[in-house]
Amino acid sequence: MTHIAPFAHSWPLKAACLLLATTLSCSILLAPKALALPAEGHRVMVSGPTPYGPEIAREIQASGGNAVDAAVAILLSMAVTHPYYASFGGGGFAMVRMKGKVRALDFRETAPSGANMKSFEDKDSKASRDGGLAVGVPGIPAGLWMLHHEYGKLKWNQLFENALTLANKGFHVSGEWVNNTSHAKSRFNSPGVKTFYPGDGAGLRPGDVFTQPQLAKFLNDFKNKGLSAFYAGDVARDIIDTVTDTRGLMNLNDLKNYKTRWLEPLKVSFAGSDVYLMPPPSSGGVVIAQALKIMDKLDLKSRPEFSADEYHLIAEVEKQSFKGRVLLGDPDFVTNPISKLFDPKAIDTLASEVKLDRSAAVQLPTPDPASKEKAETTHLNVMTENGDAIAVTVTLNGNYGSALVTAKNGIALNNEMDDFTTHIGKPNMFGLIQGDANSVRPGARPLSSMSPTLCVKDGKTQLAVGAPGGPRIITGVLQVVYRILQRGDDVDTAIQAPRVHNQYLPDILYVDAKRFAPEVLTNLKTRGHTIEEGSTAKVYAIHLGTDGLMSAAFDSRGEGAAGGD
Repeated sequence: MTHIAPFAHSWPLKAACLLLATTLSCSILLAPKALALPAEGHRVMVSGPTPYGPEIAREIQASGGNAVDAAVAILLSMAVTHPYYASFGGGGFAMVRMKGKVRALDFRETAPSGANMKSFEDKDSKASRDGGLAVGVPGIPAGLWMLHHEYGKLKWNQLFENALTLANKGFHVSGEWVNNTSHAKSRFNSPGVKTFYPGDGAGLRPGDVFTQPQLAKFLNDFKNKGLSAFYAGDVARDIIDTVTDTRGLMNLNDLKNYKTRWLEPLKVSFAGSDVYLMPPPSSGGVVIAQALKIMDKLDLKSRPEFSADEYHLIAEVEKQSFKGRVLLGDPDFVTNPISKLFDPKAIDTLASEVKLDRSAAVQLPTPDPASKEKAETTHLNVMTENGDAIAVTVTLNGNYGSALVTAKNGIALNNEMDDFTTHIGKPNMFGLIQGDANSVRPGARPLSSMSPTLCVKDGKTQLAVGAPGGPRIITGVLQVVYRILQRGDDVDTAIQAPRVHNQYLPDILYVDAKRFAPEVLTNLKTRGHTIEEGSTAKVYAIHLGTDGLMSAAFDSRGEGAAGGD
């Protein structure tokens, strides 16, 4: 049996130094970087939310596997240990660089063949969030299979050992697991809920061991049979029964016909690097590309780092870049105006709207503030010494997705239908106003904020980065890319730095709670920002330094691990 050793670290000293620095002045200097260092290695490195990641990557490498093998093996294990955002009932995106070529894989959920705008028009907003109507056709199993099919070096059945061990023998649940599961208890509305409340149904406590024999059986079938284990047969019928019993429209043909697709990444030059970004149906790549182009016009580096000036300009860049999001949708169904959005004249116009002394006014009615519901998404990076790298983001959308759990296999199902424009002019759970291009269409994929990103310089993979957090993914990735590539910060400094988020609508500047000095927030308010303190994205990244060493870090805003060999 494989021994799985948890490997995690956090940097409370660095966070404390950053917090102390923000209390001293509106122009802030970081404490010396020697106070805390990212994890370093030169063979294989991992940054992600699971403590098992680095050890699994080391085992895969020792067996002759590559970066994609490691990522698939880790994600299989996360489907066991993190069901609230990495269950097989979700979907995702991957940015892959293997043998010098960058490609983007879309394994996003699709709308069932029976779904359309009329499915939701006479329903309240909860219909797209809870229950069968909320569920899109899952893509994670197909995505993992395709990644391995294209790039895997080890055999498919060699990637399951750790996941099967965790399902059969169990693992110690974390505080995050307990909190997310208890918060979803009132929403769970299917027989499969008993999977996560074993025994007397009282719920597990941190440190309790949790086993999943039903999921282990599926994993074993997936290992031996491949995609048919999920998209046909008993598991497929279990999914359809769970969905249709709660008013859903998905059928067996929807599962049978699901396909992943390879897409050409967006590429933008920034600070001497080529930044590869996810194209639609991700909105993240388009928004980040626009933001980086605007930043090039504003010379943010001339402003003191972590000052009120810098944060004001970052917020205004974000606001301008989010304007075009409403025009985007699934490229199989709409023509996305990317060339128009990236036109130099359009970028000049957006940049001209950014003023140092005041925040730009919005031009549309402000919707209700964004929902407090979490964006249950996660991100994983793997990088190896030969420059191969993968940044992959997976999601169920909300916490435990639709709150449906299949009765026979214990698979939590997504609520990605809420990412479509189910109600024209009304915000979704993240406060985003959606456009007609993102309307519900059979077989279409909803617009997403997921933004797995790779940066390449001088022929070498320089940075792999991504995050969970709904639309805050976009601004989290943007700010880390900016701080590493343009500011020259180490990966840990860039990730732990206080962040701001402005998505244009609602016209609110969200800031990290308790990470900014009152003087900085007061300064921002005088420029017209409406401030709301809360949480921002949890960013994970790996950076290749000029010394040839890879450094990895995870965000102290949540659980995570960074390490390797």
